[in-house]
Amino acid sequence: MTKKDYLKDLPDITVDDIVKDRNKIINEASESFPKFEYNANVLAKELHPKVQYVKITDIEDLDDAKIYTLEVDKKNASGKLAYFRAGQYISISLKIGDSILTRPYSLCSSPKEALEGRYKILVKKMVDGFASIYINEEFKVGTELEISAPSGFFVYEAIRDAKNVFGLAGGSGIAPFISMAEAICDGTEDFNLTIFYGSRKEENILCKDRLDELEKRSNGKVKVIYVLSHEEKEGYEHGFISAELISKYQNDTNKYSYFVCGCQPMYDYLEEELQKLNIAKKFIRMDAYGEYRLTERDNDFVNGFGDKTFNITVITNDGKERVIPAKSTETLLVAMERAGIKAPSKCRSGECGFCRSKLATGEVYTPEKVERRRQYDKVKGYVHPCCTYPKSDCRILVNCEEPIIERKVKDMKKKERTMNLVMSILISAAMGALAAFLVMKGNPDATKTTPVPVMYISNILISVTVGIIIALILPLGKLGRMLASKANAKPPAMKFTLLNSLPISVGNTLIVSFVVSFFGVFMARSKAPESAVADMPPLPIMWIANWGKLLIPTLILSYLISVLLSPFVSQAVGLTGAGAEVGRAASGEE
Repeated sequence: MTKKDYLKDLPDITVDDIVKDRNKIINEASESFPKFEYNANVLAKELHPKVQYVKITDIEDLDDAKIYTLEVDKKNASGKLAYFRAGQYISISLKIGDSILTRPYSLCSSPKEALEGRYKILVKKMVDGFASIYINEEFKVGTELEISAPSGFFVYEAIRDAKNVFGLAGGSGIAPFISMAEAICDGTEDFNLTIFYGSRKEENILCKDRLDELEKRSNGKVKVIYVLSHEEKEGYEHGFISAELISKYQNDTNKYSYFVCGCQPMYDYLEEELQKLNIAKKFIRMDAYGEYRLTERDNDFVNGFGDKTFNITVITNDGKERVIPAKSTETLLVAMERAGIKAPSKCRSGECGFCRSKLATGEVYTPEKVERRRQYDKVKGYVHPCCTYPKSDCRILVNCEEPIIERKVKDMKKKERTMNLVMSILISAAMGALAAFLVMKGNPDATKTTPVPVMYISNILISVTVGIIIALILPLGKLGRMLASKANAKPPAMKFTLLNSLPISVGNTLIVSFVVSFFGVFMARSKAPESAVADMPPLPIMWIANWGKLLIPTLILSYLISVLLSPFVSQAVGLTGAGAEVGRAASGEE
């Protein structure tokens, strides 16, 4: 097989020709920069928008509950609603009086409807429900709302859950199971769903006609068992959704997953009942049931703190700091909402972690039932305000970390000048003393005309005077920061200190030694006899020669002083942090 010389097939073109061709393409191209976005980012924004704008287009009245149809509003930039999994919820933003709050509601429509720009939620009016009463009395067709993206983990996962699912529902807890049944009927989900729906009486059953219709459409994949606690009727189970009742509909040959959604007492009751069936934990799914309410299990906390009110200092990411009252029997989130603070929240039961905040100071109580924090958060002092109760005055940081002390520009510049001044005085004083020592060592006769103390004092005073002038005129500290920044050195690294110390030590040394040398030569010539002066070199030559002798030793001394003392001076003037930085906060490196 003959070898082919591929180089011969290459076009006869030079690099200069390539450059010309490319320049021609560039010159002919549009001046506007091409705009594009990665498909993954586009999809992420569609599935997880920060906020969605919807409008109520239909309201179905169910006596003490209503089903609201929400359709995408023109304010939505994408013109779409985020897709969801059957069993998830959305959080609605509300402003009731001075209170700013959110409430989560399970979606009760098929995920397919989201593709058509439509959600449905079920809201039941609670006797003491602050938000539910407002919604069912104030929401009308045409009301515009801001809602979150769909959230929650109350969804069927084939890799985790059994093919047969028992849905245990009470009251408005039927909503996610309606969504699951819809998804099964339209082919979005594929599992068998048996719903145990507990109600007081037949008249209290929500969406019965719809549930019956879904059961018929499902081809045997959806079954609904109605359980009445306060009424006995043919065709209905009587009592509560107990382990005995569940066992009645179980098949020993099948595996089951158990999904629970209802009120807080129902969760407590079913936890005990499901334990009787010896079910593995992986097959039990509890939906987030919203606001936690203190019960008998919290008596130790209630008895100790039940009637107290504390002051909560709230710092938000807009830089504002507010002090608000908080009752010990209400969560930190409720206290913030009541005070008109827009605090982040979604599930309101400690599950999602969306409200995660830093507890800077104070003591709090988190019920074990809703304690879902990571170990790291427990150690580092992070809390979920939606299920955390105050036990003392607290300081909490919402959506931000402990703010670094902000220094005003004027204050920082003043501290910069102060540090420059102090360092210049220290360096100059040391150079003055060294200059006096070197003069006496090089010319012992100098002490005959000038006493040693006077020589030291005069040299130091002149040096310090020049150093002060340098500090007030030259930005040596700024030059040091620039030098360190170019080398990518940051405090408290030694590299930063070494580089940052160069300008202030070298600058002071060059100028101060120059002036001190002149002063020393001038004084020596002025006190020498005229005959001796005649034998001396000219003043400039003596000056430069003397300066050369002083330069190296004073340069070494000033640099060592700058490196060793600048960290201490920095802390003393209020620029905390090791290193010879001069106001690094003012330079933008906080």
